[in-house]
Amino acid sequence: MPALLRSLAVLAVALPLPALSGPLPAQSAPPAEQRRTLRVDGVERNYVLYVPSSHRRTASMALVLVFHGGGGWAQGFARHTGFSAVAEREGFVVAYPQGLERRWNDGRGYGTSHDDVGFVRALVDSLQRELGLDPRRIYATGISNGAMFSYRLACDLPGVFAAIAPVAGALPAQLAPVCGHALPVSVLAFQGTADPLVPYTGGGVVRRRGSVLGAERSIAFWAEIDGCAGQPSTAADPDRVRDGTRVRRLEYAGCREGRAVVLYTIEGGGHTWPGGPGVGLVVGRVSREIDATQVIWEFFANHARAQ
Repeated sequence: MPALLRSLAVLAVALPLPALSGPLPAQSAPPAEQRRTLRVDGVERNYVLYVPSSHRRTASMALVLVFHGGGGWAQGFARHTGFSAVAEREGFVVAYPQGLERRWNDGRGYGTSHDDVGFVRALVDSLQRELGLDPRRIYATGISNGAMFSYRLACDLPGVFAAIAPVAGALPAQLAPVCGHALPVSVLAFQGTADPLVPYTGGGVVRRRGSVLGAERSIAFWAEIDGCAGQPSTAADPDRVRDGTRVRRLEYAGCREGRAVVLYTIEGGGHTWPGGPGVGLVVGRVSREIDATQVIWEFFANHARAQ
């Protein structure tokens, strides 16, 4: 089990960067990722921030929040996903929040009881004031515990997020009954059929860490909230790489306010970030058929929140 926990940490080594809590310093070179602190209800919370060199307060940018998995670190997950490089190229702000005790209160009724939703609300408000962000383009993604927390944010902060993109983490079963008040939000999910930790068909998470809906039930839940019409369509992507995985795309159409609900099923895929670095066989295969980071940003870029 120690090997499993090391894998779930997902490159969990943070760089020794100084913590910052004030405005961004003036720079002539492109800015680097910065470690920052934010005090919320008397508790010091940490996050890593990347602001692209093209940022100007006169042109509102999107914000993408990227949540590490249970046992992980914000800085390590920044490297794992490569979102900062995409942010520099495409012109959006990305923040990597750090969970207290290295995990998120995702609604499973397991583990931490910290007010992580309040932390995210305060973080979004703080960054909007400082950087002049576009309130219609606030997004969340994450892996495992961070993916489940993305679902919770869409439930508990209605109207804040335009879209979420959970990876290797389904909707907590305990959260679904209290999520009926959620407002429409676009959802792009990724789930491996050979995930040894979060079962594709739903049920108990490994080591009795709560339970989740199945991958397809999770997005069907959001398709109903989004008022999507009819049954979803399914298409298999071409097999581009011989890596033991295939990609199948399930998509709902006719959703309200231009929303979209999509599931990428990774046949043979494990508890991993598609296109990301390998993290050991104990968590299963990493698919090379698709680059989740790039696909997520393209989805976000096409789905702003309606006025």
